Amino acid sequence: MKKNNKSVSKKLFKSFAIIAATLMIISLLALSIFFGMLYFGGDSPDMSKLQTSQANLTIKDCQNNAIIDLKSEKYVDYTQIPKLLSDAFVAVEDKRFYSHNGIDYVRIAGAMLNNIKGNRTQGASTITQQLAKNVYFSSEQTFSRKFKEMQTAIKLEKMLSKEEIMEYYLNMLYFGSGEYGVKNAALRFFDKPLDELNALECAMLAGIVKSPTKYNPIKNYSNSIDRARIVLKLMYEQEMITEDMYKSYKNSDIIIKNALIENNQAKIYLSNTKYEACKILNIDENVLLSGGYSITTFYEPSTQQLLSSSIFNDSYYSSNADNLRGIGIVCDNNSLGIKALSSREDINLFEFRRQVGSTIKPLACYAPALDQGIISPHTKILDEPTSFGSYSPSNFKDRYYGWTSVNDCVEKSLNIPSVKILQQLSTSTSRSYLAKMNIITDEQDDNLALALGGTTYGISMLDLLGGYSTLSNGGLYSAPTFIKTIKDKDGNIIYDYNSRISVRVFDEQSAYLMTNMLINTAKNGTAKKLSNQNYQIACKTGTVSMENKNFNSDIYSVGYTTQDTFLFWQGGSLPAEQTGGGATTLICKNFLDNYYITSPKDFAIPNGIIQADIDKYAYEHSNSLILASQNAPKSSVINCLFSEKCLPKDVDNTYDRLSVDDVEFSQNLSNVSIKFTLNPKLCYRIYKRDFIKGETLVYDIKNSFGDADYLIDVDRFFGNTITVVPYYIDDDSKEIIGTPSKYNSYSIISRIHQ
Repeated sequence: MKKNNKSVSKKLFKSFAIIAATLMIISLLALSIFFGMLYFGGDSPDMSKLQTSQANLTIKDCQNNAIIDLKSEKYVDYTQIPKLLSDAFVAVEDKRFYSHNGIDYVRIAGAMLNNIKGNRTQGASTITQQLAKNVYFSSEQTFSRKFKEMQTAIKLEKMLSKEEIMEYYLNMLYFGSGEYGVKNAALRFFDKPLDELNALECAMLAGIVKSPTKYNPIKNYSNSIDRARIVLKLMYEQEMITEDMYKSYKNSDIIIKNALIENNQAKIYLSNTKYEACKILNIDENVLLSGGYSITTFYEPSTQQLLSSSIFNDSYYSSNADNLRGIGIVCDNNSLGIKALSSREDINLFEFRRQVGSTIKPLACYAPALDQGIISPHTKILDEPTSFGSYSPSNFKDRYYGWTSVNDCVEKSLNIPSVKILQQLSTSTSRSYLAKMNIITDEQDDNLALALGGTTYGISMLDLLGGYSTLSNGGLYSAPTFIKTIKDKDGNIIYDYNSRISVRVFDEQSAYLMTNMLINTAKNGTAKKLSNQNYQIACKTGTVSMENKNFNSDIYSVGYTTQDTFLFWQGGSLPAEQTGGGATTLICKNFLDNYYITSPKDFAIPNGIIQADIDKYAYEHSNSLILASQNAPKSSVINCLFSEKCLPKDVDNTYDRLSVDDVEFSQNLSNVSIKFTLNPKLCYRIYKRDFIKGETLVYDIKNSFGDADYLIDVDRFFGNTITVVPYYIDDDSKEIIGTPSKYNSYSIISRIHQ
């Protein structure tokens, strides 16, 4: 029995040994194949692509002059890179950089162990792998891509020196705030050339690249300095700096210069241009920078300089504000090209969304309602405290004006009328109009607060500018753009702004009527600080208050002439007295005073705009829009502009047929009763003709309304003739006499004749 057990055990052991040996052979064979393919497989990297990946992009202004040539301005040779700086990157990104052949197997093993433990914070890519990925591959997370990246890294190590790899790497890194390459990052954040950087500044640059947003020293300084101190410690632990140097800097701070001064404002324009180009071409920024593209923009250096002078003028900002945030944009109406963009902070205009307050009213309420024929500029709306279900908005400073024309509602930027118009228009209709102008609202915004600019996620200033450029272009929308053309590396035009198709949002008449009301706003309303300009400006202001009513978060002045559309904004925690009609409108005025050498032309009146007289009395006393009689004197009419769709249908005929149609005469023995309806626009004379005295004036009725009821004594023997004569005074102070209504009273003589 024991012999049989031993025999079985030997057989099992032998089987396991064979299986283990087989598995080992297969594993070794697999590893051999893996490493064979890793080291000898794959295509050799295209070295010309590595060359062109280094900041090969030209951006030109409207005159075809280069604003920036990244190939010549960003690149820095390895000999110009301080050892302290390259050491900082080695310390945090790849401490065995100078000893491995492109792949760090120790780091890979550590990363795998961490992954098994559930800790995925440690990456395994070397500097060479990062270079390979940025130049030759996308960012997709697949084994195939990673394997090819490793193959390419090994081949790069054979073809390039470590110094060359470091040079390419440091020149193509993205540091946030639109900056690529260590040279520009150092100038942007520290306003220093590379050879003047200290150890902590080098550590900060090396720390940023892990997450350029999280560790951006301008926007997230606390994160950035903490990360810099970690890198500094790694440099010390790897004996790249002395203990004395480490101790002298480990608790230090860095002064961030954010070298974004007035004469450097083109950088914001350029960063937004690059972002738009990536959207147009559907590529990422690394591909754009390395693709040899040439972009021609609408950038006007002279306009940029004037705009920056206004935006950076501290006298237009409150000294009580938390920080001085301001933006200005100027867009050409004809091309929709952005001539200039100035900002006191680094912004992506396409993603910078804010609450826009009353600037939304023309786009969401008034222009759509004009286009739908719901209102005209002269339609009156009752401005009084009103609750719309649970929504109870109020006017600025709780001032209410009673029955007010739409034009005056726009001028005064009244809230209640705007909400009433939106309620009549419907929020769904309003949102559809906004969507045509690329102002996309959320489903949660399907409520009446939209009338006052209340949106869930805010609106981008570029889209707000596009909305107003729609009005300046007679109701046609096309998105404002930085870019005229894009050429590829071979000089072929692959994008031309002229290929864009405009969208009709409002008809020309509605756009003009809205423009005319905004011109009045600049003359007499919330933007009246622009009233002394000798050309037409259409402008709307906006103010967004914070929960604490003592502060405002956003103030705007947005407007246009026949040549340009412009937007000015301030934001932050602004004192309540700082409003769109004040600070931002003053900045706008300052800019325009210096900008227009020749005054823009007036807005042309399109076909379909009708100048018509409305009856003044009906308008003032019953808030009604009724077309006046053709013969009405000027003193009794108001001249108004209408489109055909909002032209009143009712017509007053008072002055066309001067008669008293409803007069009733009734007589008893000694008097005659006269009853008729008084038209307050007319005067009336009542005469009595006597057999002996002739005709005498009994009553001269003026400025009266209601029902007339007069009793006139009559001669019972001879009788009298009673005459009611309507009349009015014309523009030449002449009496225009109407058709008399006569009544002959009964008399004894007349009865004898009968």
